Amino acid sequence: MFKSIVWSSTIDYPEQISTVLFVDICNWKCSFCHNYNLNDNNSIDFQKDILPKLIDRKEFINHIIISGGECTLYPKLIDIIKQLKGNGFVVGIHTNGSNPTFLKEVIPLIKFVGMDIKTSKSKYNLITQTDVDYNYIIKSIELIVKSGINYDFRTTVYPKYVDLNDCLEIANLLCQFKANKYVLQQYDNRFINDNIKPYLITYLKEIQKKCNNIIPTTIRGI
Repeated sequence: MFKSIVWSSTIDYPEQISTVLFVDICNWKCSFCHNYNLNDNNSIDFQKDILPKLIDRKEFINHIIISGGECTLYPKLIDIIKQLKGNGFVVGIHTNGSNPTFLKEVIPLIKFVGMDIKTSKSKYNLITQTDVDYNYIIKSIELIVKSGINYDFRTTVYPKYVDLNDCLEIANLLCQFKANKYVLQQYDNRFINDNIKPYLITYLKEIQKKCNNIIPTTIRGI
């Protein structure tokens, strides 16, 4: 079910203004998640409160991102995407890559996937606070690249569990599957009860420079 909406976003769909719909379902417990409290929000009815407004605004915003939480766990995801497409919207999703079987079903219906790669293999369970099958992460990366769909693979550079070596490992993994871009995101603790301070921009740029030797790498927002 949908618990939050950003009606106009310039960062969630590459080179497009989009509306972002957030589901509250998630299988991980990342401590730096900005959306950890989504399930405290009231549900927003898609048919009554979301779709009519999207249609009214379609002349100005016709790209939709479904995010979370983890939207591939939402049982009605495919039905919602089909409704959006039927009304002329271009749809993309954000995912953590933990559900490649369902992802394979969804990809033919959408135009963009943003996949979070949390950290290096050895730290995945630490950052997600769950028992992650890393093979699913690998399968999702391979599936997305081979599909030919527009994509972003991105890592939030969370100082507690992500450093230069972790990003280099991810860059090499993406290069192995012939991905053509990697996106770094600055960790933001403004809305989280967390004493972890973000890295300096100079360190992020050092990570970017070294990852760029492996795969084209950008830093979102700077």
